[in-house]
Amino acid sequence: MNERLLNLAIVQMPISPDAGENVDFLAERLEALEDEVRRPDLVVGVEYGIAPQKPEPVDGEIMRRLGELAAKHQVALLPGSMKMVAPGEEGFRNAAPFFGPDGSLLGVYDKMVPWDTALEAGTIPGDEYLMVELPGSGARIGVLICFDADFPEIARTLTLMGSEVLIQLSMDPDSIPPQYRDVKVARAIENQAFYVYTCGAGDYGSMHLRGRSLVVGPEGDTVFEAGEAATTSLITLELGRVANARRRGSWHQVAQLDALRQNAPEQPFAGRELESPLFTEYWPE
Repeated sequence: MNERLLNLAIVQMPISPDAGENVDFLAERLEALEDEVRRPDLVVGVEYGIAPQKPEPVDGEIMRRLGELAAKHQVALLPGSMKMVAPGEEGFRNAAPFFGPDGSLLGVYDKMVPWDTALEAGTIPGDEYLMVELPGSGARIGVLICFDADFPEIARTLTLMGSEVLIQLSMDPDSIPPQYRDVKVARAIENQAFYVYTCGAGDYGSMHLRGRSLVVGPEGDTVFEAGEAATTSLITLELGRVANARRRGSWHQVAQLDALRQNAPEQPFAGRELESPLFTEYWPE
């Protein structure tokens, strides 16, 4: 049986307020990746790495250019997120389009849990999950955007949908404390999946973006970690590690998902969290 590998390229990029400049930067990075001996199967950007200011239409010029880049380089492309027009609604989506290697749009993920910042003011939360099975490798990719990672229900749902690799696009400032890294490790371990965290680099407005994009293995090990500066990195993921961890247990002894199969705990407040004692105590109506 052939070993299942995914060559993943992370573009830890500076972010311009101008969408055209961001697409130009991504195009230059994709061109540079052509010189790699290993061909990337999937190229991933960062949160708001495309259009952080002016909302773009799903059928507009920016989306057309991104599809053309994927087709030109014959790679799957998750270019980062963008403010996207929400027709008929007030506000916009923080949306991450996912393109196939033929340039087709495989799906768009809308951030479910916006963060309370001026940049995200007016964001309409998404309500649909996105899991994409890549052509060729068959790798199953689940998408999250930044603050979504703090809600383990989202990563777990993507795992139950079949995801082997969870990708979190972020735009974190360097004021985020180092221990926040542990959230990514926890999501990897509890879902026995590769966890990929990407973050912008450099300055944006008053923020200095922290960079330090990260790949965590399905047993919580660090596969890759970037520095603070802008960089393009190519990492090979051995997807067979996911199946081994899930079937045999992480470290050959801790079988979280198999235990879930056998002894799934009741969730009495699932779907009605606002009725829980927590919310009625701290946020009474």
